[in-house]
This record gives sequence, structure tokens and C-alpha cells, in this order.
Amino acid sequence: MSEQTSQTPEQDDAARTTGPAPEAPAAEPDAPEGEAKAEGEGEGLPANQVDVEDAGTLRKKVTVTVPRPRVDAKFDEMFGELNKTAQVPGFRVGHAPRRLIEKRFGREIRQDVRNALVGDALGKALDQADFEPLGEPDLDLEAVEVPDEGDLSFSFEVEVAPKFELPDTNGIEVVRPPAEVSDEDVQARVDAMRESMARERPVDGPARPGDVVVADVRIAGEGVDFEVQNLELRVAPGQVHGIPLEDLADALDGKKAGASATIETTVPNAHFEEDWRGKNVRIRLDVQDVKRLDLPEADDAFAKQAGLTSMEELRDAVRRRLAQQAQADQRAAMRDQVIRHLLEQTSLEVPEQAAKRYADRLLARRAVELMLRGVPRGDIEQNMAQLEAEARARAAEQLKISFVLGKLADAQGVRVEEGEINARIAEIARRQNRRPERVRHEMRDEGTLETLTTAIREEKALEKVLDSARVVEPAPEAPETGAEKKPPAKKKTKRTKKAGKSTGTTKVKKAAGGKPAAKKK
Repeated sequence: MSEQTSQTPEQDDAARTTGPAPEAPAAEPDAPEGEAKAEGEGEGLPANQVDVEDAGTLRKKVTVTVPRPRVDAKFDEMFGELNKTAQVPGFRVGHAPRRLIEKRFGREIRQDVRNALVGDALGKALDQADFEPLGEPDLDLEAVEVPDEGDLSFSFEVEVAPKFELPDTNGIEVVRPPAEVSDEDVQARVDAMRESMARERPVDGPARPGDVVVADVRIAGEGVDFEVQNLELRVAPGQVHGIPLEDLADALDGKKAGASATIETTVPNAHFEEDWRGKNVRIRLDVQDVKRLDLPEADDAFAKQAGLTSMEELRDAVRRRLAQQAQADQRAAMRDQVIRHLLEQTSLEVPEQAAKRYADRLLARRAVELMLRGVPRGDIEQNMAQLEAEARARAAEQLKISFVLGKLADAQGVRVEEGEINARIAEIARRQNRRPERVRHEMRDEGTLETLTTAIREEKALEKVLDSARVVEPAPEAPETGAEKKPPAKKKTKRTKKAGKSTGTTKVKKAAGGKPAAKKK
């Protein structure tokens, strides 16, 4: 039997045994797949028999047979325990005949025997299997019956982790991208800060780019009928209920309160509403109000609101933060190259159901990444529909990455110390201007604390690979030759914008109860 060492994203969901597994004989080899093998005898009783067969891609069917002596022994144990406390009329506690106890409590005892035998046998079968189970076994416990005579037999199916070999990770060639911060980058961040401190005022006139429009929205077509009221939309490319709308700005530009606009589009195949995917819909926007953002001037008074003394000091501080972020992005891009190399050199499949479950973990992972970047929790929640759609679209590939990085971390013996977790939580708290204790409490309740730990472990594994990588600088672009030379392309710079504002992301205006006033027909 192969030793189980790899940690997978689904390990937390694996079935747990309710009792200790018996020790296997040292010299006895594993039975070939498909053949019955013993689970271990224990207390002189015959061993359970386990048959394993393929049931699809990375899915096994396991059939367990519990010999009759084990069934009888469990009945004796259950009746013996019950006899110590059972109250039977006409008899002192502990002195009632077994036949009367069986008649009075037989049905409950039979269920307890079934639950105990199945739970114990299932756990031992998974512990001793030569595969790593993922998720909960697919077993209908109520369909299992304890026979009056003969052995107890039951079957279940379970998804299993893929088996694969890691490629050589020494000397991988990695290109180091530039990590530069331009004046345009600094100005974009300053503008984002001004926008975050802007005040909205009502406008009695047509909307223009950058304004906020409050609209009632109806999405209809091909079996789709959805309404939401008082939705705040930027006059800019954005999305409505997870549907990207590049022409949203054109549809709303020039519209006054009382006007309407209609957009026809196709729902993306990765949309979180499965029955909407690929369908043609019409989105009607009934404008209720128009608001305009009054941005504060970029002067020393604005800098003082940000806790600094002058705009020069504020720009310097912004440049330093952007430089730190650029270096972090540079390192992350190099880690991504290592991941691409590992995926290209590794052949493995992923279970279909496991990929669907992993979408939830991927969504939590993305939320953690945004928190580390300083995106406010409220903005993350407002973008949750789009994030969920992206997670579902990328789940299969990301699960492959998780398997590979988990095995890589195992091979390297990577461990995550409590101090490393605390440092990341402190960084999130600093960026959100909150107390670390509060952030940790929320992450623990949401289940993202474990996600953070996994992210740190995978990052450390990739950094070890980068330590031995052959890092090269990007090749300079060759000048164009010929009679017609094009002007040099403007250098693209990475600009960070506040989620939910500069990207035209949909925002839901909350009703009195604190929830969006939406209804689904």
C-alpha cells in the first residue's frame, strides 16, 4: 500500500473514521485493485473484505463485506450496554432477559448496529485504501440493511485524488518582468483616492460619463426573468448581475430621470446562474435618479485629509506604495511562470465534482488576495457575483494547480508557522485600517483563514523553486525596419483602481433591512 502524504484541497472534506484502524501485517502485500482484501481482523474476529473497482474518471466503487461474526459481536456489545440501563417492567435494571430487551428495543439496536458497523468499516476501508479520497463518500446509509442471517454488505463511490509525478524543478528559466512606477501610475492612484472621498449630488439633467445612475433593472429572455430595483450604475463599462456590459456607458450617457435604455447581450457561459448561461437576454434600465461625483481638489488640504502635510508628500508616499506593489506583482508574475511550467510538464486529470466544489475555495482565495491588496470588504462583496463567475470558469485548471503545488510543498517539506499567518493578517488589517484580531475572527468564521494558510504554503513552495531558477531579463524589442515605420506604442502601465468605482462595477443600493431589494421571478 502506498503511503498517503500529499495534501489536497479536498483533504478537509475526506471521510473521517470513528475508530482506530487495525495494524496491517508487515509482510502482507496490498491486494491488486478489483480483488477482495482484508481490513484487519482484531480481537480474533474475521476481517472485513473490501473490493475496489473503477467507477469513472478518478472515481472508485468500494464494496465492503462485514462477516457475520462481526455483526453478531456488535449486537452482543450493543445489547450488553443497553442491559445495564434498560428499564423493563418486572425486572431490576441489568437483570432483564435479552429476548425482552430485543423485543422492546430491537429496532433501535438494529439501527445503532448498522451505523456503527458501516461507519467503522467505511473509515477503515478508506484509511487502508491505496488511493486518496476526495470529499464525502457517496453512500445511502438508509438503504443499508442488517440481515437476520449472513454477512452485511454495502457499497459506496468516492472521488479520488490523481496520481502523478512532479517534473524536475531545478534550473527553470524564468523571465523577470519590469517593475516600474510611472508618473501616470501615481496620478491614477491619487485620482482613485480623490474618487473614494468624492461626494454624490443629485443632477437634474442628463447623465454623462463618470456619473452614477440609479435605475430599476429587468433582465428577460429565453426563460430568464429577473428584476432588481434601485441599482446604482456608473456611466462606464460595467456589469449587471454578473453579466458584463461593455456598452453600458453608451446606453446610459445622456439619459435623464424617467428615461429608459435597453441592452441586448448573451449571458457568459461561466455565469453563476447555470440556467442563464449562453442565453440571449434583454436588459431594460429605467433611470430613477442621476448623481454626480464632486471630487476634492488635489491640493494640500486633500493631502491633510489623507494624513499627510502636502501633496508632494502624498505623491511620494503613493509612489513608495506603488513601488512595493510593483515588486510584489513582479514576483507573483515569476511564480506564475513556474506554475505554467509545472502544468505543462505534468499530466493529470481532475474529478468533475471536485472541480465544482473547488470553485467555492477559489472564490475564497480570490477574496483573500483582494483583501491583501487593500480592497475594502464592502467592495469585494459588491463584486461577488462576477468573482463567482470567474471562479467557476477557472476551477478545473486551478484545482490542477492546487494538486501540483500541494505535492510540491509536500516534497519540499514546507510548513507554515503561526507567525507567518499573523503577519499576513496584520497586513490585511493595516490596509483596511482595522484591528488584526477582528480580521482574524471574521476570516475564521468565513473559512478563509485556512485558505490564507494554503496560499502561504504554496507561495513558499514556489519561492523555493525560484531560488534555483535561471532568471533572465526580458529581451528588448527590436526596432522596426522598412520604409513605413510605425510610431512606438505607448507603454502600458498597470494601474490600480478602486473596485466598484473606476471599473463601472454594479453596486446594489440596500433597502432598510440591509439587503438588496431584488426579486427573482
